[in-house]
Amino acid sequence: MSLLKHGESPEISDLPITGNKINICYASDSNYAKYLALSIATVLNSKNSDDDIRFYILDGGISAEAKQKILNLRKIAGCEIKFVTVDSEKFSNCPMNNSKHLTIASYYRLLMSDFLPDVDKVLYLDCDIEVKSSLQKLYNVELDDCCFAAVPDVIGDIQTERLNLKNYFNAGVLVMNLSQLREINFSSKVFEFIEANSDKLKFHDQDVINMYFAGQIKELDVKWNCQGNLINKNFKKLIKDAYIVHYVSTEKRDFVYMTFPLIFKTDFKYEFLRLYIGRIWKFIIQWLFRVRNYDETKKQITILGMDFYVKRKR
Repeated sequence: MSLLKHGESPEISDLPITGNKINICYASDSNYAKYLALSIATVLNSKNSDDDIRFYILDGGISAEAKQKILNLRKIAGCEIKFVTVDSEKFSNCPMNNSKHLTIASYYRLLMSDFLPDVDKVLYLDCDIEVKSSLQKLYNVELDDCCFAAVPDVIGDIQTERLNLKNYFNAGVLVMNLSQLREINFSSKVFEFIEANSDKLKFHDQDVINMYFAGQIKELDVKWNCQGNLINKNFKKLIKDAYIVHYVSTEKRDFVYMTFPLIFKTDFKYEFLRLYIGRIWKFIIQWLFRVRNYDETKKQITILGMDFYVKRKR
């Protein structure tokens, strides 16, 4: 098996292009349908003219109305969109560990080789993903005998220590070798693995992938999954050169804010506008007056955009 060592992340631009067909898969329920639509809009807005894009959406209960809105995205650029019905009961015993923003749909990608029996390779994307370039070069990365190619997680150091792993990857962007997953019969083994390790699965299916395929995931350049949120000043610098931006915070207002012009190309624009106005209102309130702990010794008080510091009482 040919694998890159940790830290050896090639620029995808150096890899050969073998075709323009791109299979892309998302997983969603109705709660995330609007973000799914916005992410698809970024893909279509950034595609090359010769990219033949086929979207497969693992449907965990998306309403008929939301489905039609998603299908209407084809007006942005020609593509195929197919909904794949998923029986959520198959995942009923998967632990969620008090997750506040993830749903059981996060586990769907583990059975993608079964859900898409006629597809041998697919690019999986989370619904909070902004795509800023054609995905052709990423899709055509050589996987060799690996089942996955991925980018290291932004807090991977913490997770490697928690799970006693050498590397830890983010599962929000995955190039997946479905034919290899079928060859090793992964789908028939994964639930037994989940049951045996349920107490360790803090990040659900992402932990499953990292643990089960430890040492067998091909590493990609961070530009293909730049993770963070706008509170982090360094993140703001990184996303300028990123091909894919992943807004990993619980609230998705950053995602909407950074892709604002594209919301008007979706049929969810009024829902997004409410979120956008909420973000602006929150900013105004915090600019007018805010008190927060700056560190262990002092508080930061903001009044009309000016910051003042006072000692914290002990």
